Amino acid sequence: MNICEAMEYINGFSKLGKPVKDLGRFGKVMNMLGAPQDKLKFIHVAGTNGKGSVVRMLAAALADAGYVTGEFTSPYIHVYNDRIRINGKNIADDELCEIVEKIKPVFDDLRNECSQFELSTAIAFIYYAAKKCDVVVLEAGLGGKLDCTNIIKETLVSVITSVSYDHTKILGGRIEDIAQQKAGIIKKGCPVVYECQKYKETEAVIKATVEKLESRSSTPDMSQLKIIKSDHTGNMFEYKEKVYETSMIGAHQIDNAVTAITAAEMLMESGFLKLEYDNVYRGIKSAEVPSRCQVIKKDKPFVVIDGAHNPDAMRVLADFVKKIPKSPKVMVCGMMQDKDWKTAIGYITDHVDIGVCVDGFAQKTVPADKLAELFEKGITSDIKNVISKAEKLAGENGMVIIAGSLYLAAALNRNEIAV
Repeated sequence: MNICEAMEYINGFSKLGKPVKDLGRFGKVMNMLGAPQDKLKFIHVAGTNGKGSVVRMLAAALADAGYVTGEFTSPYIHVYNDRIRINGKNIADDELCEIVEKIKPVFDDLRNECSQFELSTAIAFIYYAAKKCDVVVLEAGLGGKLDCTNIIKETLVSVITSVSYDHTKILGGRIEDIAQQKAGIIKKGCPVVYECQKYKETEAVIKATVEKLESRSSTPDMSQLKIIKSDHTGNMFEYKEKVYETSMIGAHQIDNAVTAITAAEMLMESGFLKLEYDNVYRGIKSAEVPSRCQVIKKDKPFVVIDGAHNPDAMRVLADFVKKIPKSPKVMVCGMMQDKDWKTAIGYITDHVDIGVCVDGFAQKTVPADKLAELFEKGITSDIKNVISKAEKLAGENGMVIIAGSLYLAAALNRNEIAV
């Protein structure tokens, strides 16, 4: 099997698979594959926004300390392999092909039941076990409680980032319902770190779950945070009398960083003695997640790409955009129908001058003309020429913001337009 054949097989599975009420289906699959996840130690990260950044920061810090560190994220941006990494390096094509061939007999009979994410999770667990990872930083895919990553039995620490409204058709329409799903990654007696939550109902659900499962919990102490700078070059801040920097831009990355620091403190207390301040500092500073407020061009014009795809993420992006002293500001926008796209765009329209809207970059995108109606000055474009059109509109002194969906970011990267 070559990489084209392997990807054809992987892409033959649907995004969601048949609905699940428990983890029994995936549990049976993993038992047939030898339960490789039971040989590993995990940091499990769930949340609505920020979990990808926290995963990258923690994985980079642990790798810097000398631990063989697996990192599992989704969705992929450049190539499929970048969702399965060890010490910052993607799984190689030949290793991916070898594992797909190995698990194909098991998954062949489940093509109409299992999702592509379940297949990918199985590949990752087998890979990390084969490579004898010391620890795996594992990002939950959708929700947490019924997410297939939750097949793991215990965690070194469970991390819950900011929880807000997203995937409401699957996770539930109330914030309490969504919080219950995210809190489902908490394991009995296992440590928990959770970010300071926007909704009091969310925090109440997490606290109740922690108490029920007799887990030890910790949250960042924001009274010990002092922001030194936060601009389009990055962030510098002091936390608990120690200075940290992020290369990733946006003030929200400070929140992600202190969550990662709090999780690192938990790990140090539980025996990860090689992990020290310098490792955490370097991990946070070096962490870069494609299409998370990522600067892809510094001037003529300034271009930033962000995966903001729901109201809370777009609100955070808008807060960043309005602080950048560039004019005019042009937004390349594409969104998915299963998101609250009208509310999301409403947060940013006052801070951009022109919206250049696209569709067709994935299944079930919002029609570009519908998006364009929400901007004071909105136009449409085909995806092939959208970046060049936006840059011309922005001019040398302006700014281009590409946002609305990680699928949009992935499509642009595949076309080698926004790299």
